[in-house]
Formats: sequence, C-alpha cells, structure tokens
Amino acid sequence: MTNVINVGIIGGETEAAGELIRILLNHPDVILRAVCSPSHSGQRLDSFHRGLTGDTDLCFTKALDMEKLNCVFLVGESWQAKEFMASVEAPSHRSEADEDDSEELLRVIDMTGSFLDGEHGMVYGFPEFHRKALVRGALRASLPCAIATGLELALFPLAKNHMLAGVTQATVSVSRNHPASGADDNQGPGAPTQGYEASQLSTRLDPVAPAANRPDTERAALEVMEEMKRIDPSFAGSVRLSMAADRERLRGMTVVCDVPCASSLEEIRHQYEEAYSDHAFSFLVDREPAIADVSNTNKCLLNIEPLEGGITTSSGPVIRVKAVLDDYVKGGAGTAVHCMNLLFGLSERTGLALKASVV
Repeated sequence: MTNVINVGIIGGETEAAGELIRILLNHPDVILRAVCSPSHSGQRLDSFHRGLTGDTDLCFTKALDMEKLNCVFLVGESWQAKEFMASVEAPSHRSEADEDDSEELLRVIDMTGSFLDGEHGMVYGFPEFHRKALVRGALRASLPCAIATGLELALFPLAKNHMLAGVTQATVSVSRNHPASGADDNQGPGAPTQGYEASQLSTRLDPVAPAANRPDTERAALEVMEEMKRIDPSFAGSVRLSMAADRERLRGMTVVCDVPCASSLEEIRHQYEEAYSDHAFSFLVDREPAIADVSNTNKCLLNIEPLEGGITTSSGPVIRVKAVLDDYVKGGAGTAVHCMNLLFGLSERTGLALKASVV
C-alpha cells in the first residue's frame, strides 16, 4: 500500500467532481493535487463548488502535472476521458510492471462511463462483484451510471445465487435535482439543476445531451443485464425499466424491482444478508428504507417483501425488492472512491464513513 495517494481530477467543473472533491479532501490517505478545468483556470474551487470554504485553497488548472500524480479521476465529458486515456503511457495492470514499482503506478477511475467494455484494462466499477479484480492487480476502473448501480445492488444477490430469471419490472425514482429527471422546478423541463450550466455537467448526467451519452432507460437496462450475465453466465432473463421523478425530493434514488422468484421469502432474505455480509455499504433492513437514512452517504439500504396480490408468473411468485441510495455518492463519487481504495489496497471504508443528512 502506498503512503500517499496524489490525486488529480479532469472535468473539475462538473457537479460530479464537486461531490468527489468534498470526499477526497477528507480522505486520510489522499492529497488532492490538482483539479483540471481549462475554462475555469485560476478560479478558486471554493468559489465554484459549494461547501468547500475553509477546506481548500486550490484553484482550477488548465492541465494536470502527471509527474506529481499516482491517481486520476475522469469526471468530465466522454471525449475528455478518451483523450486522456489515449495519451497515457503506463501499464494497465500491475503484472506489467516491476513489483518494486507497482505501488506508484498510475491508477485511473473513469466516472464518464466511456470504458464499460473493458477498454484500456478498465474493470467494471461495481465493487460488490468485482472486488477481487480491483484488489488483485487492476489499475483502472470505469463506473456504471447511478441508475445501473442502484439496479445492480438490488439484483446482485439473486444473480449471484442463480435465482434471477424471467422478466424483472423495475422503476427508478430520482430526485428533482437529478439530471435524469429531465426537469428543474425553477427552470422548466430539460434545464440543468442546482445552478449549473449545461456545459458544467458531465455529459453522462446532462439532460440535454444526446441519448447515446446519458443513462436513459434502455441503455441502463442493457448495462444491468450485461452485468447480471457476468455474475451469472446462465442468466437469460430481462430487465424492463421505467423512470419517475419525485419533485418533493432534493436528492436520492429509489429503486423498485418486481422479480419472479421460486424460492421462499426466508431463503431470499438469507441470500441477500449473506451476499452483503462482507461488504461495507449495503444492508438488508426489515422496514421501508428511507432516503434520509442514506442521503450524503455511501450506503444502500434494501428491503424485500412479497408483491401485494400474490402475483405469480411462470418463473415463480413475484417479490418486490426496494433499494435506496444517494445517487451522487453511492451512485457516483462514493463508489469512485470505493474503487480507488481497492486499487490502492486500502480498507473499503477509508474516507467513506460519511454522516447521513437525516431530516
């Protein structure tokens, strides 16, 4: 394990970068060296991103000085991520380097979703399943979108135990401030949220971006099905996804999955508890999970109940799996730091014991 993680960020003007910066500044093993945003070069971070006053004197830079860094987060547009990776001349796996130098090798965490296919040696950034790969030699990770993360957390234990079959009907409810909601109360449909201009949002979260670059329902469902297939190669089911926006909620995401499953409810709950027993952030609860319990944290809370009405399909009775998470933390910056911790051999929870905003 390296003594210090020297971090740089590309796409520092994005809302996702703001969440990431707030976490990294309080991470005990991280020194945030540079935040790149050519269009805001020289401007103080705390004058742009809220909540940083008194925490940093850093200003945005035009470029990163790579000689000072051993970790880079790609948080901007997809083209920026691809341009950066095309310029990197560094091993993509620790096996490609001398053992004595391996701890100083450059780690890259992609938050733009540009390399989900594994290009450039990227490991898919769902650590609940890919933890071993992230720990055992990987140097790079590419994160799923927040919507896919929520669905994968809800379905992972079923797929792991070959219990996921048939058609899963899923609904994801996002906050009015989440760009996927497509609207803001003050600015009208399709407008950027929280005072950010469209150019300041990562393309992947920009509601006015081309559909090919944002987590719309079809792409997110496909991303989830591909991951379920990696978890359970025999998986032959499907995920049908719909989106909804909760205009009363400022942040957070609720995932509801109606899943046909032939096993008993007791057995299903046992499998969820077992699947997440050695993971630091996902927990099965016996009550209705609340956004307030996870807001501003890296936690995901899950609940399983039989579907009202006793609906049964050819694949078995239908159960309802509900998951709640903070879409900007567990669905973004928190999971990015989680992956960084694993890539550097740190405890998963390092720098992520975050206080919930219970209001």
